[in-house]
Amino acid sequence: MGRVMMLWGLCVGGAWAQSPDAGVTVSTYNLGLAYGFVEHAEQRRDALISTLAQDESDVMCFQEVWATADRDALQAALKEGSVDSYAAPVEQKLASSKPACGLSQLFGEGKFVSCMQGSCSGLEGKTFTDCIVDQCGPALGALKQESPACAQSLMAQVGKSALAGLWTVIQPFSRAGVYAYEGSDGLVLASRLPMSNTGMVDFTDHATLNRRRAYYADVEVSGTPVRVYCTHLTADLSKTAPYPGPYASWEAENKVQMGLLLDHAATFEGPVVMAGDFNCSLSDEEADVVGEHEASCQSVHDAGYQDPATETLAMCTYCTDNSLVGDDEEDVLLDHIFIRGWEGTGGRRIYDNVVAVSGVDEAVPLSDHYGFAVRVHPRRGVAQVPEEPAD
Repeated sequence: MGRVMMLWGLCVGGAWAQSPDAGVTVSTYNLGLAYGFVEHAEQRRDALISTLAQDESDVMCFQEVWATADRDALQAALKEGSVDSYAAPVEQKLASSKPACGLSQLFGEGKFVSCMQGSCSGLEGKTFTDCIVDQCGPALGALKQESPACAQSLMAQVGKSALAGLWTVIQPFSRAGVYAYEGSDGLVLASRLPMSNTGMVDFTDHATLNRRRAYYADVEVSGTPVRVYCTHLTADLSKTAPYPGPYASWEAENKVQMGLLLDHAATFEGPVVMAGDFNCSLSDEEADVVGEHEASCQSVHDAGYQDPATETLAMCTYCTDNSLVGDDEEDVLLDHIFIRGWEGTGGRRIYDNVVAVSGVDEAVPLSDHYGFAVRVHPRRGVAQVPEEPAD
């Protein structure tokens, strides 16, 4: 009878189940190392890297590691802990003409740079960015209508000083870049398991302001190849800047990227895990989570993926209780691990603590995002096994 009960527990859906340990822990985390956009990035950097070097997940997807030096430092720290990582070369996309902007497009009554000089002179970092949004938003909107290419190149200078950014778009000697942070996608895919067939899905023709890509790799878990993706899709910047890209809105751009990612994943026959900051959130009144780019999240559900962050975590990952999040934001669940073929259990929010950093009087969160981790494994179930005849 004991052998029968053991068989009862191991037989799943008519096939032999793997043990509960036949799975992997997958995590996703947006580090918010966006200089000039997210506060205290320079002060948080070392604490972030040392913390993530201790991450015990089997597979990790990191976003917003924009600077090459930061990415190199993170990868070196992971390597010391025997964690392999993959990141594609940083490549800038250049404006179609030089200069990207004419002086008359930027200077004069109602023009963007003149507004910036008059209203935001002397400010730095996020305070400078907030001033531009609050005081010069209409001027930027007008520039977008007049010249989307100029507006996109100018917006891509985030993280630089105002003077350096201005010179980049008006100098006639070389074409300006149209992506922020020198064209970095900010991604690092890391794994304690050997990765094979690494590659990327490139959204270059479908991305504005920041380069968007999805990395992927295959990892073998108890003899089963599992395809893992790591990505960071277009954010909702409607409160920050007018949309200067090829689609109707920031939301429409996000939806196109999600569709391309789903199409690529559909070509893989085995289990698929898609991790990252998808910048989409389904509304959940009970969890006080607000919807954002909801059609994108819903398209993943419609494609048959499980969404443990939405279904079981039921709390925000980009939250107003985080001191690095702006006052005009709302609680949204932007960070997900979508699963097809297998399932995720034990989902939990991670890195929602505060740390003391040099140069800041009070302890601050590690990032403006909280992370998410989940155990991914074969689906579990119960199938009956006939009992042995009585002796």
